Amino acid sequence: MMRILFVDDERDVLDGIRRNLHSMRSEWSLEFASSGVEALALLEKSPVDVIISDMRMPGMDGWQLLAEVKRRHPETVRFILSGQADPGSVMRTIGAAHQYLAKPCDAATIKRVIAQAQQLRQMLNDNRLAALVGRVGMLPSPPRAFQEILACIRQPTASIAEAARIIARDAAMTANIMKLVNSAFFGARRPVATAERAVAYLGLDTLGTLVLGHSLFLGGASVGIKGFSLERLWDHSLRTATTARSIALFEKYSALKVEEAFLAGMLHDVGKVVFATAIPTVTDDSIEISDDIEAQMNAHHAGVGAYLLGLWGFPNSIVEAVAMHHQPSRASGTEFGLAGLIHISDRLAHLQDTPGMSPTDLGIEPDYLEQRGLSDQIPAWTTALSTSAGEPVP
Repeated sequence: MMRILFVDDERDVLDGIRRNLHSMRSEWSLEFASSGVEALALLEKSPVDVIISDMRMPGMDGWQLLAEVKRRHPETVRFILSGQADPGSVMRTIGAAHQYLAKPCDAATIKRVIAQAQQLRQMLNDNRLAALVGRVGMLPSPPRAFQEILACIRQPTASIAEAARIIARDAAMTANIMKLVNSAFFGARRPVATAERAVAYLGLDTLGTLVLGHSLFLGGASVGIKGFSLERLWDHSLRTATTARSIALFEKYSALKVEEAFLAGMLHDVGKVVFATAIPTVTDDSIEISDDIEAQMNAHHAGVGAYLLGLWGFPNSIVEAVAMHHQPSRASGTEFGLAGLIHISDRLAHLQDTPGMSPTDLGIEPDYLEQRGLSDQIPAWTTALSTSAGEPVP
């Protein structure tokens, strides 16, 4: 049975949650604490699967509590609940909370986010991996990209378009800003799926405050795999994203689906970064992230990346595409969906990355295209890529 801990210094709030979720007691074990100290004491006796904490509490604020929970029990899914939407309040929680819920929060929303957390844990089904992913607060950018965004924001003549261009070319910045902008604190009316919309929504002044004053983006990080390059990985992610966009346009997808394809392409390999930055340092030159580390952890980067994005509240379509981008036939539906598009785009991007690689060695899942009547589309998609080369990143 899933165990959930609610923390709020107002007894009336806790009593309301207890009443509203009474019908779920056969599925969830509900615990309640009126302070951070009480919550930590309960966790020491028996860890929980999910914690939902109010932000403002006497003695220990919610962000301080969740930071301590992250340190002691990183496998616990962490939500912060608050009516405070100023950048300072939000940024204090960005490394500690997986998601932000606006206060007041109705019972339907609480049930939805807990059910999603439950589904994610069932998908991962490994406390070791849950703890590994739970330690991730932000994804790191290579030094070059980090310095570019800093220089841009510090310029008096900085523009939304230039800041968005830099962010859109880096998967870590893209993931971090999407997590933030699509949170309940900022209350976007519909999901934001592009860097340009995210920057426009925040505005340059707020973006500057978040980056310069609150370290929204993380530049440089300790990498546990010798020879692993964030820059090479993010370059490949960008190629996958632009490939997915080109194919989506060729197939006449809607504008929203084109944006979704680009975002999924940018984020498809984030699980590799979790392995590279969250595991202890490895000095053996023979260790490779794609086989040795994943074999040792008995996990694949696709599932780990999907779990992280799911924790961060990304749409289910993006989470599924990341999870299934190596085996798209396992995705929901029988059509050529987003998981299949990212699978093909990833393989075509590897073709661009690998000199001398033959198109016959793409490594596309056997029979996937044939079963969807698309076995002859590779040449057409490749032509579409060549004609769209050099187009600006959205």
